[in-house]
Amino acid sequence: MVTDQNHSSDVSSEQEVIRRTEKIAKLLGTDKQNAEVYITLSDENRVLKKQLEEYHSQYNTLERRVKRLERDVKDLDECVDRETVVDLIQKIVPSLVREKSLIKNNPSSSSSDYLSDSDIDEIVKMIKHQRIRIRSGSAKPKGRFQKKNVYHPTSLDQLSLRAIANR
Repeated sequence: MVTDQNHSSDVSSEQEVIRRTEKIAKLLGTDKQNAEVYITLSDENRVLKKQLEEYHSQYNTLERRVKRLERDVKDLDECVDRETVVDLIQKIVPSLVREKSLIKNNPSSSSSDYLSDSDIDEIVKMIKHQRIRIRSGSAKPKGRFQKKNVYHPTSLDQLSLRAIANR
């Protein structure tokens, strides 16, 4: 009877060892799955962090560009006298309208009756040249940058008249 008890106790302890071993194996399997998920999520997290850093860098670059462009627009606003632009438009548009009406009404009209594209291009070049001359002429240093001068309608009017006269 003692041997039966020893045998049954051996069997029950053996079953306990098997049950515990199965539990450990199951836990280890879960741990393995958790480790795989953790590694995958960590890799994904690293990729997302890198993308975020790149986007942040791009955002900063774009923000600097926008600020630079806003300064340029402000400088251009200081340089361009709106009356001058309006005066120029008032001179150029009628000639373009005349040109179109002459072409429609008389396709064989001579090119001396209206401003040609080259005349308009010449006026634009003169305006650009005038801008450069005005900027470099009496510009005073303002920190790193130079203060821009306002264009005067009379000087641009003279340029336009000279361009038309030189045709």
